[in-house]
Amino acid sequence: MDVRRRSHRATRLLALALAGSLLAGCNGIDTSVTPAPTSSGTSEPSGPDTSTSGDRPSEPNLPPVPDKPSDLSAAQSNPVEDSYYPHRGEPYLDTLHYDLALDWKPSTKTLTGKAKITFRVTEQRTDVQFDLGSPLTVNATTLDGKPVTSSRGDSVLKIATGTLDKGSRHELVVDYSGTPAPVPAPSERSDQDEGLGFTVSPDGTAWTMQEPFGAFTWYPVNDQPADKAFYDATLTAHEGTKGVFNGRPGPEKVTGETSVRRFHLDQPASSYLTTVAFGEYALLTDKGPRDLPLFYWYRPDRSDRTRVVDGLKKSPEILTWLEKYLGPYPFATGGSLMVPSDSAMETQTMNTMGDSTANQREYFLPTLAHEYAHQWVGDVISPVDWRDVWLNEGLALFLQAKYEDHAGFSPYEMTMSGYRSMEPGLRRQSGPPGKYDKDDFAASNVYVCGAVMYDRMATAYGDKFWAALKTWPSVKKYGNVTRDDLIKHFSDKIGVDLKTWITTWLESETTPTQEPPAA
Repeated sequence: MDVRRRSHRATRLLALALAGSLLAGCNGIDTSVTPAPTSSGTSEPSGPDTSTSGDRPSEPNLPPVPDKPSDLSAAQSNPVEDSYYPHRGEPYLDTLHYDLALDWKPSTKTLTGKAKITFRVTEQRTDVQFDLGSPLTVNATTLDGKPVTSSRGDSVLKIATGTLDKGSRHELVVDYSGTPAPVPAPSERSDQDEGLGFTVSPDGTAWTMQEPFGAFTWYPVNDQPADKAFYDATLTAHEGTKGVFNGRPGPEKVTGETSVRRFHLDQPASSYLTTVAFGEYALLTDKGPRDLPLFYWYRPDRSDRTRVVDGLKKSPEILTWLEKYLGPYPFATGGSLMVPSDSAMETQTMNTMGDSTANQREYFLPTLAHEYAHQWVGDVISPVDWRDVWLNEGLALFLQAKYEDHAGFSPYEMTMSGYRSMEPGLRRQSGPPGKYDKDDFAASNVYVCGAVMYDRMATAYGDKFWAALKTWPSVKKYGNVTRDDLIKHFSDKIGVDLKTWITTWLESETTPTQEPPAA
């Protein structure tokens, strides 16, 4: 997630205003990357991009998507009770695969869903509980092919399973329907006033933003970051609309005004990294580094469609630039989805971008870079616990500042000087980045304080820092990481014990004055 749609813009302007001079940089890496040609110089994006507002681009010819993975072992997780939001998710539940069938009717604002969930239990159980929004009605439940009794609580679904042995694997099928509704966010961010989860516009357009939780508003789920699972989804959209989900899209089947499409996500994802949208969408395909398939979903009837498409087509260049810092892009597909929101989110393989982020090019492209950076730091490795959201956001903002310099929007040292000036006040306002106020989730402190920490490390250790950063996303690839994992990795790669320094930085109520220890 980018720094508060509106508040980040204010943050950047303040950062620039506070920076009285351009400081000489010692960044330890060459940032003068030659921009890659559009589509890596291999082909132009398919589908027209110069039509007038309201034209309908032709549908790209897409191959069928892969079937459900036969080996689910890569999704085996070790969930824990989240220390910040323990009311969401169950620590004994390890979901391995979700196969979702979602049917959305915009005129009645009705979602009809069937969720096939493969899961295992990490302890002996006689019942299991999934998060599921209270507005949704459960019509039927089966476990391993047999009907089972279910009951509802406050946004939960409880299944009477009979005895399940520790480590045993099962398949639960839930048929449900209703009009989903977002839930309040534990945050004071202006862009989260719209709430978390499935959100519906007056015209029936639907989308979701759901960090730190909210996936449960549209499907039954173990809604916590420590539980990753594979996903496949079949979306049915009516009245001339289309459905969009993470990952690789298959061919569209159209009957009258009804669209059906299958999607496949190639690696396990935490629930907060899933996305869905229904609306009048067009699909533009592109190629990134090494012919990486990129998919851009946008609404062709918008007056700003040309500016949006031009910005999205910078994705190959942005990804090529990020690979210099983070290594090869870690997924089989990439892209972005535009939705009527003020926020933006690093949903896995398919960033969910609020329309307002595209209002200005100098804001849209850095926001895209921020969310694409999260594909490495946040998606391929995700936090075990929401206490460590700074693991995602500090690095993404640090790299965003580097990109803003690279792309000519804002000199890096000017931006960082402003962040250093703001950092003490953010600790006073929202707490230290590693012990933030749980009722002010993802405030600017976890971004700015984290970015300044990485800037200090980059200045102190130069090439050793950049080498450690480039291998960090591979430490527990497609899994979950903790603060201790980061401390061990950077300490080992740099050759100095960073535990005391990083812990102090993350937990101090005031900005620490100590420099990183000498290597």
